[in-house]
Amino acid sequence: MAAVQQNLSKMVSAQLRNKATEFLNSRKHANNLADILQMFEAETENYTPLLLTIEVIFTDLLKRGDLIQDVVPLKLIDCSPEAEYTKWLRECYETALTRTLECVKRGRTSSRLQALVTACKLMQAEGKHPLESSLGYFFPSVRLKNIFTVLLDSETLMSAPIARFQEFTEYRDVQQYGLKVLSTIAYKKSPTSIYMQNYLELLDKLLASEIPTETKIKFKDRDIDEKEEKILCGSENKAPFPYNPGVCRRYANRCWGFACQWPLCGESRTHRRALLLLVERLMPLLAKPHLATDMLCDSLDAGGPISMLALQGVLELVRRHNIDYPDMYDRLYAMFEPEMFATRYKKRLLHLADVFLSSTHLPEGLVAAFAKRVSRLALVAPPEDAAGLLQLLANLLHRHPALKRMICLDDTPALMSGDPYVMEETSAERARALGSSLWELRALRRHAAPPVAAAAAALLAAPRPADLAPPDQALFDAELKKRFKTIEMNFARPQGMHAQNVERLLQYWELMA
Repeated sequence: MAAVQQNLSKMVSAQLRNKATEFLNSRKHANNLADILQMFEAETENYTPLLLTIEVIFTDLLKRGDLIQDVVPLKLIDCSPEAEYTKWLRECYETALTRTLECVKRGRTSSRLQALVTACKLMQAEGKHPLESSLGYFFPSVRLKNIFTVLLDSETLMSAPIARFQEFTEYRDVQQYGLKVLSTIAYKKSPTSIYMQNYLELLDKLLASEIPTETKIKFKDRDIDEKEEKILCGSENKAPFPYNPGVCRRYANRCWGFACQWPLCGESRTHRRALLLLVERLMPLLAKPHLATDMLCDSLDAGGPISMLALQGVLELVRRHNIDYPDMYDRLYAMFEPEMFATRYKKRLLHLADVFLSSTHLPEGLVAAFAKRVSRLALVAPPEDAAGLLQLLANLLHRHPALKRMICLDDTPALMSGDPYVMEETSAERARALGSSLWELRALRRHAAPPVAAAAAALLAAPRPADLAPPDQALFDAELKKRFKTIEMNFARPQGMHAQNVERLLQYWELMA
């Protein structure tokens, strides 16, 4: 069945290609364009051949200037056959754009993605070859507004088309005009959860390319990065695009201001998306970052992965904007629970904890509580996570040499009948970690995973600073590089040349001398 459908698709593509070639070569086949547009109503699932045909036809028409219709003030409208034909072509062009945007919402996923690409390619062609004569740079922002209106759907998640749109946000003109257009159409009083997710994902893709801090960029400079030179609608015969990072930052602040008026913390998925956008994209661009304090504080109290994401924003405010958070270290301490290993942000938490605890002026009892908590969690953590926890512990012991007295050596007598450390305590100061020892390292020295055992043995010998959170592939690659001397091929040792009696092979085969 799949082969039959593939053959039919090839036949349709060949027919459409022939119709497009005939239309572009001669005006006597002008009805071919109307037939192609009519086929959109008959198709229900696979629009890819039609979209590719539309893209080829109108890109060629725009390059040839067949859609240009100049209007001179105080002059009668031209009613010649040539002018009527141009008018008809422009009507077909508008119809084709409408059909293309409709295909973004329906059909197969591949057809939806192709519809988005076709709309962007036609926008690029119109920018390079405008419908009206223009000597300077031109960007068809109306076309981009129509694309955003479709992507910001209130009933259907547009994650796949928005992810595909990221390849166009690398262009500086798309980024600047995209932020401008988004700031004009985004506001809604009571948006749905789906609309908010589409909006946050689209804003994230527009900010994927870093906005430079300089207010002026000279495109003729040789030292400019290649990404900054990428212009979607640029042309050699026209003036360069006036990219302005300050304008981009202003529109980004406006877009985030609209989002702050919505209930972003209502659903966990929307909440995580908003926090990721804030801490990874928007924090360096915000004109008043302290206004995000309330949202970050509420997110810290939410627990789970949301608290881990909010921690990065809090760190940014503390380090760069001198904002103080009450009980910050107790909140960080409470995040180190066994549940952290089930989240995708556990490495981010280890890195942020290492940054928060990087000061050598922290109280010794506070750092001891973190060291004890980390070593206790390493006992129940997966091997790759246990290695990351031991690296964090090594950094803590290196910055605070006085805590090395907590390490239990082989000749240390067991003086304590019980561990005074209280694992259930949520406050680091009241956990009584200074009265305890890091006996967990001696247990981890016998860990089944060789990297974990080696890291624990190295800590017992001499703690050294280490880089946190190695790639997950590191442990697997290390095991592959090892050479085994003996490899077991059988669970039972053979007693001679003949197989054992329990083997079924003896029922069908026999060894001949």
